[in-house]
Amino acid sequence: MVGDVNIYMNDLDNLELAEVEIMIAEPKSRGKGLAKDAVLMMMAYAVENFGIHVFRAKIGESNGASLRLFQKLGFEDISYSEIFKEAVDSL
Repeated sequence: MVGDVNIYMNDLDNLELAEVEIMIAEPKSRGKGLAKDAVLMMMAYAVENFGIHVFRAKIGESNGASLRLFQKLGFEDISYSEIFKEAVDSL
């Protein structure tokens, strides 16, 4: 195992919304497309099994790799938290 990918369905007002997060913990496994593949598989699973149609990702402003990953996947900035120094992206 080199990391993990998670889906959180925690918005009781919108059952079609989920937050997605990814972590590739092993430095030697980064930059190989594993995060993209894992996120896409998890999103497909959430759509097919739970009817999720809106995905969000909270990404720290210093995490350039994740910001680029979610941008490549088509996520767009919807808000920014000054307190947490993170962008909220949505697809």
